[in-house]
Amino acid sequence: MTLTQLYEAILPKFPTYSRKDLKTAVKVLAQAFQYQDPSHCPVETCHRPLPDLYRVVERHLTEQGKKVHTIKNTKNNLSRMIRLAIQAGLWPSIQPNAPLHPQFGTRLGHPRPGGERAATDGSYLTLHNWPPPLKQAFAAFEHWATAPLIAGRDAHWRKRPATIKSYRRHFESYFGYLYHQRGIRRPAFDQLFNIALIQDYIYWHVNDRFKQPTAFIRGFLKNLLALTRQYRPLPELQAQLTLLDRQLTKPNSHYNKVDAWVPLDTLESIGRELWPTRVPQALRGNGRLTARTAGLSLVFRLWTFIPYRARNIYEMQLGENLHQDEKGQWRITFAGDQLKIRRKKGQTNVYDLPFPPALVPTLETYLTTWRPILTRKTAHRFPHVFLNRLGRPYDVVTLNRATNEIVHRYTGKHWHPHIVRTVWATEWIRDKNPGDFYGAAFMLNDTLETVIKKYAHLLGDGIAEKVYNRLSYR
Repeated sequence: MTLTQLYEAILPKFPTYSRKDLKTAVKVLAQAFQYQDPSHCPVETCHRPLPDLYRVVERHLTEQGKKVHTIKNTKNNLSRMIRLAIQAGLWPSIQPNAPLHPQFGTRLGHPRPGGERAATDGSYLTLHNWPPPLKQAFAAFEHWATAPLIAGRDAHWRKRPATIKSYRRHFESYFGYLYHQRGIRRPAFDQLFNIALIQDYIYWHVNDRFKQPTAFIRGFLKNLLALTRQYRPLPELQAQLTLLDRQLTKPNSHYNKVDAWVPLDTLESIGRELWPTRVPQALRGNGRLTARTAGLSLVFRLWTFIPYRARNIYEMQLGENLHQDEKGQWRITFAGDQLKIRRKKGQTNVYDLPFPPALVPTLETYLTTWRPILTRKTAHRFPHVFLNRLGRPYDVVTLNRATNEIVHRYTGKHWHPHIVRTVWATEWIRDKNPGDFYGAAFMLNDTLETVIKKYAHLLGDGIAEKVYNRLSYR
């Protein structure tokens, strides 16, 4: 049932003099949920407690500059319609949930439990403190790994900046061991290929520091195996590293996902709560902080529709990635090197989706009202869709920090953007469309094999209970 059909069903029960006002109120309700026409808005979209519904409508009308009495009359007409719809069995009686409001600080105060980074024992030797020859050698490797074209390097060996960051972090730990534990004051890049030092480091890391194998040390070995296969081919060392890798048992999980798990409905609510309730003219100051918050509001809501990687959010550019097609429909397109998986089945990977229709009005308001506030001084420098309060694009660190602090303020969770992908796939496969691994793989822009391997366990949830219940009737 659409809002138009509900309106037509309830209309005979309304006084003649107020039917025109009801029609207007229904149209406002549809537009508040990003539908231009009530005939396109499913009634289920509006099923929520009345106080929540009031907030959505009030915010929509406030953005349009409507007066207080107009807002009040609209809410009264909607309230009356919903009461009649409940009596007629056309609307569920929904009890209000606890209102979503900030109740925690923005600062986490302590690291997320588990994992190596929770242990601040000063065992690293950071890049800033490396001796110049080591810095130069690493810079040469970084150039070889990231440049678009290098003689003798296979195209698929090219690495993304995030991958180089992983190499650097592993090397900082390894050189930190050499510096702090072995007393080697000027570690060298060539020591990455010394099997005796590598073995000593791994044994220390596993036996002394963590008392168990870790995902970090497995990642270190994985990077060394790639380094000795691609950048500096050393078949004999490759064989020794492979043997060493086989001696390590599969590490236990350091992190509990419950610490970061936030349902998509909660992210949607956070996004709606963040959206500005006043027009720029009514703001004090330059409005940059409010404009930045409007962008993050759209980011949270976009994530509930499409589980983009954080990189796609902060690298998204107007015209190149976010654009309108020949019919004027907004689309988001990423291709090739802009994606983690550059090629699929021998072809350039193109991830092209329409912008969620329900969010198009919000997107257009952001682009015409709020983003220009951020680009007053940087319009010709940064075409990125989402900008910070200084008008500059986010990066992986600043986007993580900004979104993490917001979610923590509302939920107290150690949230991070990448968890969106896990939550999205879990809710889709387990609850919204049970067993649809193909749909999840498409929306994640991942391979079907990877998604099945990671999420197949979801279909096993509760199987024992189902069997016991079935057997209890025998």
